[in-house]
Amino acid sequence: MSAKTVKIVFKTGDQKCFHTKGCFGPLKYYFNPITSICSALIIWAFVAWCIQSPDGSQEVTTRWKSWITKHWTWLYIGTQDVWAVFIICVYFSKYSNMKLGKDDEKPEFSNGAYFTMLFAAGVGIGLFYFGVAEPIFHLQPGQYGNRFWNRYTDNQQAQDAINVTFYHWGIHAWVVYVLIGLLLSFLSYRRSLPMTMRMVFFPLIGERVYGILGDLVDILSIICTMFGVCTSLGLGVVQLNNGLSRVIPSIEISETNQVILIWCITSIATLSVVSGLKFGIRTLSETCFGVGCLLLLIVYLADDTVFLTNLFVQSCGYYLQWIVQIGFHTDAFAMRNDAPDGKENPQWMDSWTLFYWGWWISWAPFVGMFIAKISRGRTIKEFILYTSTLPVIYTFFWLSVFGGAGISMERKAQNLNITCSMYNSTRYPMYGAENIWKTHHVHRLSCRTSSQMWFDVVEQYEGIGNLLSIISIIGLILYFITSSDSGSLVIDSLSANGYPDPPIGQRIFWAVTEGATATALLRQGGKDALRALQAVSIAAGLPFTIILNFACISLWRAMKMEYGDIKEEADGWKSSLLTPIDSIKGVKKIILNLFFPWYTLSKAVVKLDSLSSSGNRSKSKESFISCASLCFMFNGWIILLVLEFYLQNISYVGWSLFVFFLVHATKIRIQIREFYHLEGTLYEDFLITLLYPFTCVQIENQLKISNDSIEL
Repeated sequence: MSAKTVKIVFKTGDQKCFHTKGCFGPLKYYFNPITSICSALIIWAFVAWCIQSPDGSQEVTTRWKSWITKHWTWLYIGTQDVWAVFIICVYFSKYSNMKLGKDDEKPEFSNGAYFTMLFAAGVGIGLFYFGVAEPIFHLQPGQYGNRFWNRYTDNQQAQDAINVTFYHWGIHAWVVYVLIGLLLSFLSYRRSLPMTMRMVFFPLIGERVYGILGDLVDILSIICTMFGVCTSLGLGVVQLNNGLSRVIPSIEISETNQVILIWCITSIATLSVVSGLKFGIRTLSETCFGVGCLLLLIVYLADDTVFLTNLFVQSCGYYLQWIVQIGFHTDAFAMRNDAPDGKENPQWMDSWTLFYWGWWISWAPFVGMFIAKISRGRTIKEFILYTSTLPVIYTFFWLSVFGGAGISMERKAQNLNITCSMYNSTRYPMYGAENIWKTHHVHRLSCRTSSQMWFDVVEQYEGIGNLLSIISIIGLILYFITSSDSGSLVIDSLSANGYPDPPIGQRIFWAVTEGATATALLRQGGKDALRALQAVSIAAGLPFTIILNFACISLWRAMKMEYGDIKEEADGWKSSLLTPIDSIKGVKKIILNLFFPWYTLSKAVVKLDSLSSSGNRSKSKESFISCASLCFMFNGWIILLVLEFYLQNISYVGWSLFVFFLVHATKIRIQIREFYHLEGTLYEDFLITLLYPFTCVQIENQLKISNDSIEL
């Protein structure tokens, strides 16, 4: 990447990207044709595929999910930890007092409105769907089992069930929103750059973000946002259908009714997104947050309040105690499925943690951009506090109340010997008259589906069960609408190069596309809709994980530039990593270095040796060994890959040589960077060296341009 950074102010930066604008009758339009058309074609092609071949498409997406789990669990788990540590470092850094805007600028929204909007956008329907269901699944061997079969006491198992749920909704989850939201708001309000995902790379490659690379990033962001939001909508509509069926028995639980619900709520969400951020979405967010608080408070007081309070305090401490261990746990042994005692579940990671991380990451462009839009005027420290600490505490209390109530019901059902299949009769009664009242409104939740568990719990409270079900339905509808309209607003902005107020016609188009995608995913999954939604979330989150890694580098560099720790007028690399794609000659160099990178790197070693030796052109012994090693490692990699056809497992020796080659190439890039006093880090150098053909061309250009009088 180019380390050359130039402070540029773009008040109309969206127009630097490829765009078209005009009128079509009464409708105005302003969008990026490449970003909009490509993403729309991909999404609608997926919709058509799911509707035309639901079984075939589900089989393929399930294979995607299994492949990602098998090969990339370490990446999903490890990066979440890295991002969390990075954000903590930012919070305590000297940069955290900088404002997201002018130094004297005030926040655009009040603290209360700000928190409710970011929370409503960040959690969506998930807290209703998983608020009771997830702790029960971790407690008992339900559809996806748990990690804790027969290990210890029931009390310890219950505590671990709550703890795993906290982990999936805690700091590791919210950190992806914090990272994207902070970077985009910082660049937009401090540097006056357009608010779009392509700007993640602006501190690294400058104005090249306005080209094809930026278009690709925005296309990926639109697709990730669409699938992430539709996963939530798909889960929500299944639960909403279940709740309506309980309140109004004539409403059947069916795929047809669920599709009707999707389109009814999509229509309402479209009206909200057309009305804009400050009125429609803000009002909805505050309303749905208020409904959620009302429901939470009633259940908290109606249940065993002392127990729920104890559980919340105890679980917070338990979470803090185990956060490192659980944060790095990848189920390495369990996924091998070879435990002699059989006490393992190899599908657990695939169905839970990886699904969550894929889901949260696929929501990162949407929620991150949305939070950035409402964060003007706040300091970096204040931003991190509001977007991580406060939402996590509220979420933990929610999960303690509803999860605790669910676990209490499950344990009561166990003590009453209620099973998944049982009967009662007058001839052979299971319970006597003195005990039959104890089973009233008690369900063995581990025998129920996820969409049933929530309403089983809220209906247990005598006299107010139906009222709580109605409030839950209202909350589900409001969160459904909030997620849909917030997602549509962000996608509108992405398709228009970050333009803050896209025309109404485009907002309607993307809202309709969102409804169609949710319908397609629901139809694809059929009776097992959750599994289909999980597969798409995990697949959508993988490519965006790479972007989030670069976002860390970009944010740190942007803060250093703004603070003055990097001299913005200082010379950087003479050509950026992407310069070669601008010309046919450059493309030829890329192709050449794809097969012969060791030749360019060897020349660089000799040239660097001559420069650092004050004009001594003789090759040192170290340079010769370095050049020979580069040639041996790269060509050895190719040869051993070919020999795999004749000698099993020899290719792994080849891949080991390739890793050593990348490490050596990284070392050379670091030496060049240090020689010319260029900005960068070891982490950044290694990531860039993975694109070794581009790295080699950049190194060659740097050495040739810097000192033309010295021949290679």
